[in-house]
Amino acid sequence: MSRFSPGQLTRFVVEALRRHQVPDQDARTVAESLVEAELGGQGTHGLMRLPFLLRRLRAGLINPRPRMRVSWSRPALALLDADNALGPVAGVRAVQLAVERARVYGAGVVAVRRSNHLGAMNFYLRRLAADGMAGLGFSNTPPAMAPPGTSTPYLGTNPIAAAFPRRGGGALVVDMATSQVARGHILRARQEGGPLPPGWAVDDRGRPTTDPDAAIAGSLAPLGGAKGFALALLVEVMTGVLAGAGVGPEVTGTFIPSDRESNVGHSFWALDVGAFGGFGERLERLAADLHGLGGRVPGERHHRERERHLREGVELPESLVRELEELSGVPVGG
Repeated sequence: MSRFSPGQLTRFVVEALRRHQVPDQDARTVAESLVEAELGGQGTHGLMRLPFLLRRLRAGLINPRPRMRVSWSRPALALLDADNALGPVAGVRAVQLAVERARVYGAGVVAVRRSNHLGAMNFYLRRLAADGMAGLGFSNTPPAMAPPGTSTPYLGTNPIAAAFPRRGGGALVVDMATSQVARGHILRARQEGGPLPPGWAVDDRGRPTTDPDAAIAGSLAPLGGAKGFALALLVEVMTGVLAGAGVGPEVTGTFIPSDRESNVGHSFWALDVGAFGGFGERLERLAADLHGLGGRVPGERHHRERERHLREGVELPESLVRELEELSGVPVGG
């Protein structure tokens, strides 16, 4: 393992993307999303995602200089056509639009089509909370889960995220895949050459497996069985169906070889909770009750991990460092 400072990783990602014709500001947005995932202890959504982005950019399958536009809107609603932009670029713009509407109308909803993989959803929801908004975020992903009773993947790991602003600038954040684990954990296990824990996945014949390769060829287990698939279906409706993006197997690109744009769909919801008198006090009372029972509030672990990695740096596997340097032509620690 090699250790790097957040600054080193940010500079590396920005330069790697610049070399693929991505403008500076967009490159910084993507770098921030990947590095923040590493800092928060979500390495499965961090630098290990960059090789996929670089290959797609090189193949002309992601637009490095998109002209995103609001193709339809009402006072509190908007539909953003991302023009095949990098996911973080589209996601940050959608959050901005949702917040703008919520400040005026109390709530704002922005659906996004023709986007790409977002990375860690909490990156976007924390922005909403920092603006004093409660937020919801949804994104569909390429097929990874089969409907109950079948063995052919149809829906993705389709994450659900929510954030609520807390006093002092923090946030209560929920961010979860609707599969038992995010696909990045399967890829990391394959990279490290280890088996999967039982219950994470099935092979292409629907049999339980601990082999990462068989899991990638097969299907991930839904979170909580049929209920997890139902949640993934909810996300699919709130993203692909709502935005007119890809649905089911029409979504492609992330970890699945494809020669067409991913057409990922997202939606972001902002709610001005300041309009509800006493919201902050009631939320802190809830957090205090959880702490009193010996529990923790979602989002606090991310904060602790972030503080630790800011002090100690971020570790990356040597194999990933070599892959990143070969693809980008840039030294990771340079």
